Amino acid sequence: MAWERRRHPELESDLDILLSDMCTEWNMCAGVTARDLLKDGKPLTSKRFTEALIIAEGLKPEEETNMVRRIKRKFVQRYGHVVTKKEYSI
Repeated sequence: MAWERRRHPELESDLDILLSDMCTEWNMCAGVTARDLLKDGKPLTSKRFTEALIIAEGLKPEEETNMVRRIKRKFVQRYGHVVTKKEYSI
């Protein structure tokens, strides 16, 4: 299966697409949702996104440097280094 290229006009739904792809492609299925990542209202950075996924998988970011790089790269390709609900557009 390939990564989903279609985008959703709402950030929360689009993040869920990316998270679903990560589950399918990389077996990172620990149950992190876009709602979890956006609930505090702060901008979502590639670092915070990546750490949340790695930690949810029960892993340590400092020990998973290759996976950290891969996740961060996918986030940056889709959103840049930081994304907010207000500034998100497809």
